[in-house]
Amino acid sequence: MNRMPLVQNTLSRFVDSGAIAGCVAKVIRRGEPLFEGCFGYADRESGKKMGEDTIFAIASMSKVITAVGLMKLYEKGLFRLYDPVSEYLPGFKHPTVAREDADGHVTLEEAKGEVTLRQLFTMTSGVPYPGTDTAAARIRMEKQQEKLKEAEEGKLSFDTRALCDWVGTLPLAFEPGERWMYGFSIDILGAVIEVLSGKPLGEYLKEEIFDPLEMKDTGFFVPPEKADRVAALYLIREGLKKAERDFPTQKPAFESGGGGLFSTLEDYSRFAQMLLTGTWRGERILGRKTLELMATDHLTPQQQATHNWDTQRGYGYGLGVRVMTDPAAADINGSVGEWGWDGAFGNWFCVDPKEEMTCVYLTTNLPGDHYRFIPKLMASLYASL
Repeated sequence: MNRMPLVQNTLSRFVDSGAIAGCVAKVIRRGEPLFEGCFGYADRESGKKMGEDTIFAIASMSKVITAVGLMKLYEKGLFRLYDPVSEYLPGFKHPTVAREDADGHVTLEEAKGEVTLRQLFTMTSGVPYPGTDTAAARIRMEKQQEKLKEAEEGKLSFDTRALCDWVGTLPLAFEPGERWMYGFSIDILGAVIEVLSGKPLGEYLKEEIFDPLEMKDTGFFVPPEKADRVAALYLIREGLKKAERDFPTQKPAFESGGGGLFSTLEDYSRFAQMLLTGTWRGERILGRKTLELMATDHLTPQQQATHNWDTQRGYGYGLGVRVMTDPAAADINGSVGEWGWDGAFGNWFCVDPKEEMTCVYLTTNLPGDHYRFIPKLMASLYASL
């Protein structure tokens, strides 16, 4: 299916140039598929080509699914966005902030307020990923390594709810709401889903989203009988060297609502199409006005100042999603109000209500290097309308 030769040529060039190993993409506009293509290899070493049924680790594209899952509970009146997280996960009750001076000395101070669910949705909570960027991230990394060792020794079990509640006891990178910082926030919302629904996150998402949308290949693990369909990952700055990786073939203890899902082009395209109207084949999945709230820029000017990735120029941030606010600043010939997100392995999708269009692009890059590829894809996509 190819009614978009510009998109065809752009994606072919990504692969033919040797920049990436392979990719798949699908564009649907006003309910009609305009483009679907598979390029390159899911596994170059074995000669396995990309296909419509190839399974991808979608990384942070999981976040939008988790956000939708929690907003379904919002519609039932089970929480407010301004609720303190501690109402659901008591580990967040007395937050501290890790402050580092010019000499590298770190002090922990009591935070001025509690983290709210809204701040988790908008990535303004101050809850970091483990890493080295901030003192809080370094503390998280050190403490988590200790806890994981205890878990490996069988001294504790770190399921979704327990892990996220424990993260609440660790220092924040800044005062809640002070600025935007990409981090662990949406994973915590996954734990809140478990508290509110009384079900494991994967089970809840299957019942409320995957089954109604017939997303039969989406979940937090890949069953053994489907394992040969999983695309390999490639180090795209090292000559497409195949990355060593493992993936779960049974339910993991920690179901990462922020980055742990696997899916296919067809499955995620169904999800993206639902996000246009909130319905799928006549069945209401999420309210239209709820989707409008998710796709509204929620950042203050102060928070927007730190929402400064190259890929986020011209965008604000809503409830777990980027939101196009200024196409000129973004250098993208798209629409104000286009929204969606991406994933660490180069994956990306968009929902454009103005054009009644969705585009899903899945690939296998390490690192994702979205800034190299996505603007070119978007230029060809919008030029084809």
